[in-house]
Amino acid sequence: MKCQDAKIRSFTWRSLRIGVLFILIFLPACTSSSSSPALQSQIDDNLRRSRPVQALYAIERLAHEQGWTPALAAQAGDIYRDLGDLSSAVAVWERIPNPNAVVLRDLARAQLVLGRWDNALATLHLVIAQTPDDAWAHWHSALLQAPVDPQAALATLPIAATDPAYTPIVAALQETLTGVQNDTLLPMRVGIVLADHGQWRYAERAFARAAALNAPYAEALAYLGVARVMQGKDGAQVMLQAVALEPVNARIRYLQGIYLRAIGDARGAIDSLGQAAALAPDTPLYFVELAQAYRDLRDLQQAEYWLRVAVAVSGNAPRFLEILALFYADEAENLTVDGVAALEQAISLLPADPDIYAGYGWAIYLTGDRERGLSLIDQALSSDADNPRALYYRGRILLDSGDTDAALPLLEQVASGTSEFAPIARALLESLRG
Repeated sequence: MKCQDAKIRSFTWRSLRIGVLFILIFLPACTSSSSSPALQSQIDDNLRRSRPVQALYAIERLAHEQGWTPALAAQAGDIYRDLGDLSSAVAVWERIPNPNAVVLRDLARAQLVLGRWDNALATLHLVIAQTPDDAWAHWHSALLQAPVDPQAALATLPIAATDPAYTPIVAALQETLTGVQNDTLLPMRVGIVLADHGQWRYAERAFARAAALNAPYAEALAYLGVARVMQGKDGAQVMLQAVALEPVNARIRYLQGIYLRAIGDARGAIDSLGQAAALAPDTPLYFVELAQAYRDLRDLQQAEYWLRVAVAVSGNAPRFLEILALFYADEAENLTVDGVAALEQAISLLPADPDIYAGYGWAIYLTGDRERGLSLIDQALSSDADNPRALYYRGRILLDSGDTDAALPLLEQVASGTSEFAPIARALLESLRG
């Protein structure tokens, strides 16, 4: 149904565009020339009344009469962008002879989304020329240049780092790029750094370059498949190529498992991840991902088993103990007494962590000890007042106690965020108001 609606919207918008173009072609023969002030008034009125297509029609009529001015092009580009037609927005913005930094930033954003990398880089350089301290422009310029020109990327990263949001990945990229000259594996290393930080669009570009420079390169193809699926794209062909090239490569089977989990094929993922774990039984991360695939199927017994294997293989490394503890915390409602004891044991081996303490508190509450559970959750909030897990669990406990007025602000705070608890908080609020 959603697909059909999308097709209808696409057809409607396409039809409107054709209609506008038809009228413009025959406008001189059908109507008398309108004055510029009258058309500008129509534009303003339609925008004020949230009628973007009509405003766009008036803009194009005015441009037909007096030519495209920078102001008209900027306005039309904004409307096309808001309508989701980035290609048309770019075409109109590019009419502006000397755009200001605001228009250039909008143009660069659209070019990046469209994957017009060379055009985007050129536009970003224009932004930097006008606003040399623009961390956003330096940041995206560095991401584009890192797989192809490490020295140029290194030169622009320090200004990008002035924005705290970019600092962690800037440090990782600087470490990767420093001292590198001509290295055909550089795009692969850059892609892994970008993937580790969730920059899938740029990671895809880096992996594609690595695969091309070192063909046939199975791991680059496998990473490319993952990068594509993480953006909602189809990565099946490159993933199959990777597996066909190296069917007993543990990392490729691991990446195949991640890909299959991402498309919702948990059983296929279990098969691939089981092969990865068998090929590299000393790699705890493979057992973790295998556990998550079982968890996707809600086979919590198998999920717990393989997480415990991961902890054992890692030698009780804190990273994997924390993953096990968070599993127990997330699945607190499904834990047995043994599970609660295991969670308590895991916590005793780890430094204080608000997520783990909040989950432990929720588990204790579910065993019937409300006061101790609340105390642990409050302890989590004392170290991280905005922790979504702790806020959500505290809200749930307050709801169970009948204190809806106190619970609602906590749940609303969680629902307004982007954490994994936001969707369930929103669903709970909808049911309460329903």
